[in-house]
Amino acid sequence: MSGPGKGAVGAGRLTGWDHAVGALLAIAYVALLFVTSDELAMSRDESFYVVAAQDYGRWMADVWAGEDDAWSREAIDAAWDYNHEHPALIKSAFALSWLAQERWELFPSLHHTFRFPGMVTGGLLLWLTFVFGAEIFGRRAGVFAALAFALMPRVFYHAHLDCFDVPIVLMVMWTTYAYWRALAAPRWAWMCGLAFGCALATKHNAWILPGVFLIHQAWLHLGRRALATLRAAPLPPAPRPWWLVAMVTLGPLIFLGSWPWLWHDTLPRLGWYVRFHVNHVYYNIAYFGFTWFEPPFPASYPFVMTAITVSAVVLVLAILGVVRRLPAMLPAFSPKLAARVWRSGAAPDALFTDVLLMGALLAPLVVIALPSSPIFGGTKHWMPSYPFLAMYAGAAFAALAAALAETLRGRAPAPLTAGALGALLLTPSALETAHSHPFGLSHYTVAAGGVPGAADLGMNRQFWGFTTGSLLPFLREALPSGGSVWLCDTTYPAWNLLQRDGRIPRELRATGDLRSADLVLVHHEDHFLEVDAQAWVAHASARPVHVLTYEGVPIMTVYANPESRRVQLPPRPGDAAPAPAGTALDAR
Repeated sequence: MSGPGKGAVGAGRLTGWDHAVGALLAIAYVALLFVTSDELAMSRDESFYVVAAQDYGRWMADVWAGEDDAWSREAIDAAWDYNHEHPALIKSAFALSWLAQERWELFPSLHHTFRFPGMVTGGLLLWLTFVFGAEIFGRRAGVFAALAFALMPRVFYHAHLDCFDVPIVLMVMWTTYAYWRALAAPRWAWMCGLAFGCALATKHNAWILPGVFLIHQAWLHLGRRALATLRAAPLPPAPRPWWLVAMVTLGPLIFLGSWPWLWHDTLPRLGWYVRFHVNHVYYNIAYFGFTWFEPPFPASYPFVMTAITVSAVVLVLAILGVVRRLPAMLPAFSPKLAARVWRSGAAPDALFTDVLLMGALLAPLVVIALPSSPIFGGTKHWMPSYPFLAMYAGAAFAALAAALAETLRGRAPAPLTAGALGALLLTPSALETAHSHPFGLSHYTVAAGGVPGAADLGMNRQFWGFTTGSLLPFLREALPSGGSVWLCDTTYPAWNLLQRDGRIPRELRATGDLRSADLVLVHHEDHFLEVDAQAWVAHASARPVHVLTYEGVPIMTVYANPESRRVQLPPRPGDAAPAPAGTALDAR
């Protein structure tokens, strides 16, 4: 598909070799996620989905075994009622991965077992980002877009997890791509319906997609009048809305069919699910020194957080790419004005693809910018924007690479020039991402002054309690013969999984009694400030025995019970010797 005018989109359909490149990107990313997963302890939400996956898996095993009562309402509710706040498709994938591990022992640990399906969706997302970007802006743009997305620090963190946040990005991207293809090839309509059903069955982010597509349709039909003035030949017929028929029919069928909890009392339970997310509870988040517990929330939040967590190079390229294509997004209420602008700059293709891409990019950001929208999840809530952001960065990169090759014509091969430029422009993202691991949610870019600068600004340092994993060497050393640990934001199931994987001994017990705990952990989040004071009062000491830091910024603090006879601490500088068992530690 090609469009009229300078810089129009449309690089043509791809070949099998192109998909081989996409597959290679996917496999390499999954492998990277797999080998770096050990450094991340289970997060709070992951621990809930692990429990749900095991419940679902046992039910699936009963169905496979032909248990007569497996299809009864009682059996379904017993297995599927837990964590019914979220649809079941991805948790079912986690369950199947667990069943495979139980039978064939495919994975080296349980956390790999439950996380693997999420990692695969991350790999598939790179493949699709490459394909979508290459078909619109060219192959170089597609490769750059896939790598730029993969090397966003917070994307890299979330791509490891037993969660829905990267899977829903894949589903949104897949549905948008299938919709775009269905406009020119109606046979793609069923794929659009299938993808939308999978998106609905993954997470409620899918609800915004029909709105994005309908706005694009309105823009498309208005713009065709103006676009006709640039065409020597008549435009192809306006696309018929078979995509909409498929979304309305296949979408709900897949959503309901994949979620057994909805098979009984369907309408009341569906109403509960919708009300739960429309009226979602508000958790806290720190933003510029203020902890937000309730609306109205700042409209700037998603935009500022994007600016200080995504590499500045990628953001600048994305802005350049958008600016370069702005004329193609021009409202077409005045055909003459539109034609005049398009002749002097980038013109749209017959499907107004840029309008679709910008709608998909902006919609998640705008939804979170609404003062009533919860912001506690940080960047993961608008992460579906990021592949489209990366595609525009890829478009700008491709234009720069072409200009550089033209400048160096005869002195350097164009592919070599493009490769060198791409490596140079992606290096900051790669360095940021490598440095962020395993503190992905604590990482901020140079735009915020790095991690120390973000701490000075009063930005959120972490959530979900996953940073306890970075304390494991200290905990094993401090409690060599076992003892009790008060976990703060880490859940008991997450702790138990660490034990089942052999990363901490069974003798290290989690306790809910802060006063009697041998060690007390405090995650540095504003709403846990009271825990510091509680530990000081309980143990008559305000001096920590260990502080976990990232770029010098405290992430976790550990306090020891002075009455404990189990705690063994290494000497500190200036200490004569380690504190023996049973010695009061408040002087340390």
